[in-house]
Amino acid sequence: MSSLPTTPGTHLREPLITRPLIVLGAPRSGTTMIYQALSTHPDLWSLYRESQAVIGTYFPAEMTPGSSMVVGADDVDDDTATAIRRAFYEAVGNVEASHGAVGRRVPLIVRSRLSGVLTRLGAARKAPPIRMVEKTPDNCFRIQMLLRVFPDAQFVYVVRDPRGSIASMYRGWTEEARFQRFELPPGFAIADYPGTHWCFGLIPGWEELEGATVMEICAHQWRLYNDYCGRDLPADPDRVLTVRYEDMAADPGPVLARLAGWAHLDPGPLDRYSRKLPVVNTWTMPSADKWRKVERELSGVLPLVATESRRLGYPAA
Repeated sequence: MSSLPTTPGTHLREPLITRPLIVLGAPRSGTTMIYQALSTHPDLWSLYRESQAVIGTYFPAEMTPGSSMVVGADDVDDDTATAIRRAFYEAVGNVEASHGAVGRRVPLIVRSRLSGVLTRLGAARKAPPIRMVEKTPDNCFRIQMLLRVFPDAQFVYVVRDPRGSIASMYRGWTEEARFQRFELPPGFAIADYPGTHWCFGLIPGWEELEGATVMEICAHQWRLYNDYCGRDLPADPDRVLTVRYEDMAADPGPVLARLAGWAHLDPGPLDRYSRKLPVVNTWTMPSADKWRKVERELSGVLPLVATESRRLGYPAA
């Protein structure tokens, strides 16, 4: 992890948002579990969904050579940083603080679909500075930009055994349309994929993966999301908390209590998830062994992620 940069122009012109909690991790690593649980805390404002619509306005990506999700600190001037802060401030809501009874009745699994309604609740009580929680896996590639926009941000970095994460991404590519993001350019072929769209984030170097299998692409995606986190996140433990998916799935209470203490949040509102987190972005309960359904396919790509696996403390093969 990097030392925190001291980039000119990172001062806040307007105290709209302070100490935001930014949840990061590769797709299908458990970031949504953490994010949606934190989104129910009355001290945190939230979009209740990912922030592509906000950040993508300023940094659009498309499947053209050289384009990817990567955005660096040098890509953001002071005016853009101010505009992004204001866009987040105006977009977030806080249903728990203003309509607690309503919030408790809305299952986490449907909150992203109702985000347009939920973010309007509490708007009348919004006054700066607020604290928000945000989660978008693609932001793994935008950490330096985020540090310029939110110099006091804290990051919750969620990691998962690559076998589980890659297997779940593979299912996302092959079984569900909701993860489709970019139309494949003419002539770009994926070996065992009849679909027409790239799924999940557009990683740097995607052009070199023409002819690769879906499982190989998923392995490269997992590796690069985590590699950028390891490279760009601040080294200060007060700024970054690493959470393991396996710990959350097995016993969320201690993990949430540690997270609340680290973030200086009242742990009480998170007690309802102390025994079991709700299903949020899947239709089956979390399990450490789901990957075994594609164990044979996985075995061929694990060498591609061996270095990153070891760094995160997972088996390299």
